[in-house]
Amino acid sequence: MNLLTDNWIPVRLQESGSPRQISLQTLLCERQAWELVLPRDDMELAALQLLISLVQVIFPPEDKKEWLERLKNPISEEEYTQSIQQYLKWFQLDHPEYPFMQVKGVDAKIVTPMDKLLTGLDTSTNSRFVNAAGLGDGLCPGCASIALYNQANNAPSFGGGFKYGIRGSCPVSTFVQGDELRTSLWLNILTDESRKLFFDDAINKGEQKPTWVVPIKEKSTIYAHQIGFTRGLLWQPGSIELTTPDSKGQCSCCGHDSEELYKGFNKAKFTYTIEGFWHHPHSPHTLTVKKDERRQRFVSFTLPIPAWTQLSRYVVKRELNETNKEGQEPALVIQQAKKYAGGNLSRLELLVGGYRNNQASILERRHEMLMLNQGWESHPKEIHDLVKHGMAYKTALRKSLWIVAEGIRKTDIKGTGIKVHEVGETQFFRLSENIMLEALAGIDFSHPLPTFVELDKKLAAICRDVFELLTKPYQHDLILLRTIAIARRSLSKNLKENRILISEEEAA
Repeated sequence: MNLLTDNWIPVRLQESGSPRQISLQTLLCERQAWELVLPRDDMELAALQLLISLVQVIFPPEDKKEWLERLKNPISEEEYTQSIQQYLKWFQLDHPEYPFMQVKGVDAKIVTPMDKLLTGLDTSTNSRFVNAAGLGDGLCPGCASIALYNQANNAPSFGGGFKYGIRGSCPVSTFVQGDELRTSLWLNILTDESRKLFFDDAINKGEQKPTWVVPIKEKSTIYAHQIGFTRGLLWQPGSIELTTPDSKGQCSCCGHDSEELYKGFNKAKFTYTIEGFWHHPHSPHTLTVKKDERRQRFVSFTLPIPAWTQLSRYVVKRELNETNKEGQEPALVIQQAKKYAGGNLSRLELLVGGYRNNQASILERRHEMLMLNQGWESHPKEIHDLVKHGMAYKTALRKSLWIVAEGIRKTDIKGTGIKVHEVGETQFFRLSENIMLEALAGIDFSHPLPTFVELDKKLAAICRDVFELLTKPYQHDLILLRTIAIARRSLSKNLKENRILISEEEAA
């Protein structure tokens, strides 16, 4: 199966119709409005990211003018056929020498079942509740390709002795979402003009081939600045090879009939070292200085909190300086969207996804949509302040509940000894998420004050309600009565300090 010529993309028409598999040529050369359809949101995100990477490598637009033309009109079949010729052997899943995202001739004592390739299928703490039974029993070539790509780029390693992807373990990926699949792809394709700001083709001329065509040398040291754009985008960190597929049947993942089903793969421990930071176009990252050393790290989901709490990192660039102790830079595809913003791009639909993990184990799958109203590209301060404002209310609630839980040290003010502040934080995020999302989607960036004022009312009410709910069981305890009163007074003080103060004229 070849990703550039065969039907493998699991889609359906937006208006109506049953799921089917189409080719990349059909997707790029026709005007139908398709959407991806797979049983897991992370597999859909991985399919989108794989498609973006394929189009980025083969069909990069030269500049903004050509990029806008790609958004508006499909490419011709003649251009498609001509463009893919030199890449055909790279993207054949069962190529005799260069199988896609694999290493030929992996020596393994036992065959690993395909459910190990579907990230989090049998290792997540809640996998029984979010995965259909038998999802990895036998995968069609399309789903096998998506799973290989997802494992290589978005997942933790298989464990000790196995390497994670070029962005580290479980990075956050951010994309602009369009009205349908074809425009979503082009919205996230860097032009040559944008790419050359970060990648020097002259330096990397000999390092453009994927790792399955020119393999990584085991135990080698690789310097990030020597990794070409194409090679880094299609990086396969592991030593993996699919076993010979079985006869035809129904794919256990997408449900389509297939002439071949993959039921296992071989893997082997394989290590090397990457020195430096490779500027991946799909992920935001942070910048810090420790011991006079500049450090860059891709953003990841480290806590079970909503994606809006990190929205500033996703869309706002902040330089590292004396004022900002932590710098941040959005994904390159988001930076380009901001630069090219206009027309349909004025309203940003931001797709955010990834995993939260504990080493090789998946704790949580994340797939969220954030929407920013028109004007987002020219008002970074307002976006940053809005997120900061929401988080200030969370902090006010947590501080007051901390007093309830721990009391006040070196005094006779005793606490409950129960971590109500952690429960309160979880409740705050649950109750406030829709309010914050509505504020981001509806804010008038040229006149943001009414949105902040409305947030003050709603978030303060949530804080008070959660505080009363969690302290109610202790309000008849004579020892804790004083503690709760002090904590309530602390909450009122902090809420008042957070409030946006406005005059009567402004309020009117």
